[in-house]
Parts: sequence; C-alpha cells; structure tokens
Amino acid sequence: MRPLAVIAVLALLVGGTTRDVGAEPKATGPTAPHAPPTSPSTTPPTSPPTTAPAASGLARPIAASGISRDALFGALGSDDVHDIERAVTAVQQLAASEADPDVLFAAGRACEDRLLDPGRAVALYDRLVSEHPTARAATAATRRAAALREQIGPHGETAALATEFARLIARADAQPAQAVIQHAERLAAAAWPGAPTAALWLADWLRRSGRFAEAQARYADVTLRWPALPQAQAALRGGAGCALDAHDWSLAEALANRLPAADAAEAAIRDDLLAAAARQHRRARWYIAAWLAIVVAFAALFGSLLEAVLRGPPGTRRSALRPPIEVVFVGPIAAVLVGVAFTAHRLIAPAVATIAGGGLVLAWLSGAALEQLRARGRSRTPRSIVHVVLCLAGVAALGYVALTRDHLVDMLIETVRFGPET
Repeated sequence: MRPLAVIAVLALLVGGTTRDVGAEPKATGPTAPHAPPTSPSTTPPTSPPTTAPAASGLARPIAASGISRDALFGALGSDDVHDIERAVTAVQQLAASEADPDVLFAAGRACEDRLLDPGRAVALYDRLVSEHPTARAATAATRRAAALREQIGPHGETAALATEFARLIARADAQPAQAVIQHAERLAAAAWPGAPTAALWLADWLRRSGRFAEAQARYADVTLRWPALPQAQAALRGGAGCALDAHDWSLAEALANRLPAADAAEAAIRDDLLAAAARQHRRARWYIAAWLAIVVAFAALFGSLLEAVLRGPPGTRRSALRPPIEVVFVGPIAAVLVGVAFTAHRLIAPAVATIAGGGLVLAWLSGAALEQLRARGRSRTPRSIVHVVLCLAGVAALGYVALTRDHLVDMLIETVRFGPET
C-alpha cells in the first residue's frame, strides 16, 4: 500500500509538466470578461494600413521636399521624439502633389501616440481625406478623426484638454497615484466632450492598480452622470469585471444583469460575465475546501506518526527522523521535475515546486509512521490504507491550491481538452 502514496505524488508532478514547455499560455474565452474594459477614445487605435520599414533617427531637420518616402516613415517610427517632431513638420509642409496618403496617416498616428497632440493629428487626418479621398488610408483616417473630434470638439476648441488627457494616460504609471487621481478628476469635471472618457479611464486605472473599491465607485459615478452615453455601458462592464477581481460575486452578477442584450454581441458579453462570476464563485469554494483537506491530511499523518513514535520502544524513536524509502525514491525525481520547470517553463514552476514539496512532506510523515509500526511488529495494512487516502487527498488539494493561486486552472483545462500544442 505504501507505493500507492508515492505514485499519487508522481502522477500530479508529471501532470503539471505535460504542457509543452515552448508554448506560451493562451487566454481562454471564459476569462476574457476579466480584462479591464476601455472606451474607443482611450483604446490605442489599430495599426496604420501600410507598415513602414524601420530606420534610425535623423541627425538634422528634414526638408519639406527632397525627402524620400522611406526616410519619412523611418523618422516617424523613430524612438527620438525630436526626430518625430521634425518629420511631422516636414509632412505638414509637403505640397498636396507630394504628400503620400500613407505618410499622412503615419504622421497622424505619430501625433496621437508619440507627440500626444490629438488636434494636430485631426488636421493631418482631415488633410488625408480631403486630398486623397479614395486612398485605403482615408477610411481609417476618417474613423480616427471622428474619435478624436469627440475629445477636441467640432472646431478644436478643447484640443488643449485632449492633449492634457493624452499626456496623463502616457505618463500615469510614472507619477504618484494621488497626483494621477487629482489630475483625472479635474479632467472629468471639466466641461468638454472627453470628460466621460476621462472618468472611465480613471476607474480603469484604479482597477489596474488593485484599488477595487475606489474603482467601483468611479464606475458607478460614470453610469450616474452619463447614463445615455456608451461610456455608461463600458462602466457597467468594467464594474462587473472589477467586482470579479475583488471576489464580490453577487455584485458582479448584479452589474452584469444590468447590461443590455439588444443584439447577439451584447448578450454574449453579458452571458460571459455571468458565467465568469458563477465559475469563480465555485472555484473559490473549492479553494477553501482544498485548504481544509490539506490541513486535515497533514494533521492526521502527523498525528499518526506521533502516536507511533510515543508507543514505540525508546531506542527506535530517533529512526523517525530518517527519510523513509518513499522519500528516498521520489525525492530525486521531484527535484529533477522542479529543476526542469524552473529552467524550461517558469510559469508552472511555483506550482510544481509546491506540489513536490508538499508531496514529499506527506510521504515522509506517512512512511515514517509506518516504519515505526513495522519496528513494533504491528499490522500496518489498515493504517496504510488510511495513509494512502490521506496522501491522495493532500496532494490533490495541494495541486488545486497551487494551480488556483498561480492562475493556471484555465490553462490546465485547455491542455486537457485540446492537447499541449494549443
């Protein structure tokens, strides 16, 4: 009966390394609702229609003419903000006959993403649409201009606030939290079209920072102040995801049920959030049960060893400190598996180490107790059966706790369902 406990430990250890070590974990459908929602105004736009070859930064200002298309693309993609500024200025000075639509679009994106100047980006997008209405980039430019105009106003009257907001988004993680909150609150309170987006961004930022209670209050404020705007629906989705992050299952379900389901896409989002709330609630209960099983298994095996030692002859008590055959057998194998996990796939390494370490301790307690019984000449079969059950339950519970703690449950389910190559 004693080898069965060893087999149980090895089975869980090997199972933790069956996933292809070269494959990266892939997000599964059920976990998608957990991602912080963003509004169209704060989400980085899609890539420009035409990619440009990379080039190093320019050493001197670019002339308005006589510059190649590739050189402009290279300067607009530079890591040097000064090179980008000179390149955008050169593009703005190009005559209509010289301006390439893809270069205009790349300059607009550079103004958005690197120079943080939405007003300037809108001017470039408008020029692209006006001078090259049939170009492929014109459609994307029209969408980007419309999205940015929601922040800068129809005539650019709030472009300064939009620029300030873009710079806050770009630099928030490098600033003190209180300064970020105060800055975002001022933008959300100002009278400009981007106020709802600024308030929603602040809620998302607080959620990403782990300040779930504050984020939840901000989401609620967005839904109350702008109930008819798209940001209100995004705030409901964000609030539901924030409640899931905070393990407030009832609030997550309540917020998800408030989401509209007018079409299939909206119904799918709501159903995913509700399913995620139910699934995580169920896993939380299993997590608590697993910890109880771990405590029971360790306490019972330790009690069994203590009873065997106290009742054994005085000369045999020190033998309980020697590693039993179970540990001698499984120890090197467990060490190899942990080493492979840490060198080949660090994502699963902590879980493998937890299962290996806990399994070895369980095996030691079980084997040492049975060795004490053997030294006294007592029958070990009934207690061996109990030890096997306790080891199986303890190792299984350790595995579930480790996988849940390291957020590997969905990856394990995916591997079992579709194989290690997915």
